[in-house]
Amino acid sequence: MNFYIADDDPDTIDLLSDLIENDFNNSIVGVADNPQQAYDDLLRLRVDIMLVDYGMPVMSGIQLIEKLKAANSQPHFIMMSSVSDAKTRTAAYQAGIDFFLEKPINLAETKHIIRLIAGYTLMTDKLNRIFELVGSSAPYHLPQSQQRQQVDRIKSILRFLGITAETGCQDIIRIISLMVDQKLGFSDIDFASVLHFDAHTKKIVFQRIRRALKVGLNNLANMFLDYPENEILMEYANNLFGYKNVHNEVLKLKGVQNNGGQISLQHFFDGLLQESIIEK
Repeated sequence: MNFYIADDDPDTIDLLSDLIENDFNNSIVGVADNPQQAYDDLLRLRVDIMLVDYGMPVMSGIQLIEKLKAANSQPHFIMMSSVSDAKTRTAAYQAGIDFFLEKPINLAETKHIIRLIAGYTLMTDKLNRIFELVGSSAPYHLPQSQQRQQVDRIKSILRFLGITAETGCQDIIRIISLMVDQKLGFSDIDFASVLHFDAHTKKIVFQRIRRALKVGLNNLANMFLDYPENEILMEYANNLFGYKNVHNEVLKLKGVQNNGGQISLQHFFDGLLQESIIEK
């Protein structure tokens, strides 16, 4: 896994370098203490994950990410910042980051997040190939650019939830792609005629999806333990799972109760469709 660090604090660069290179599967292919150098390097290097500071001089971390995306350089982004208000976090996630870390860096948290994002990255190519295969089974009616933008947004949300490595994620992408293309609600899908699901296949697919969503619910609840007031987490909790279910999952993690949150496939898919068209 190739990493790049953009930060004007040499101590942070040293700390992250040691942390990343403790895993022999990782390599740091570059560091920069200014955004322009980072931008120039990213155009010529293959970078899987970029750790970028929000508060660099001249160009903010968010502006750097937006500039890189405009140039079609799109590694996974982890943003670091000593500013942790809700407005900054929201802007960062809307720019397309995968996770937001507060400074000063917490070693245990950072190590966990790096491993998590690395896992997402390893699955991305495989999922893209799968999507191309299964997506071709149904006709597309939306302009490809619009459909692709919505699906990219959906994949970003699934990465955020930490479920791209789950088997059910492939089924989620297949179903939501159909909903995006034909502007269908979950209850409007004719699984038998369009996706060729008989009763047995439908049951198995839904079981896989529920298992994947249970992982996502648990991951979201874990993030709530650390960032209970985060606006992005609140939005996903309400739109994808229902806040009550996330709250119950948090209470289970705290040991307050034995039962966690419940999964509603219709609530999740309809919420995911809505998230894909929200202007970010």
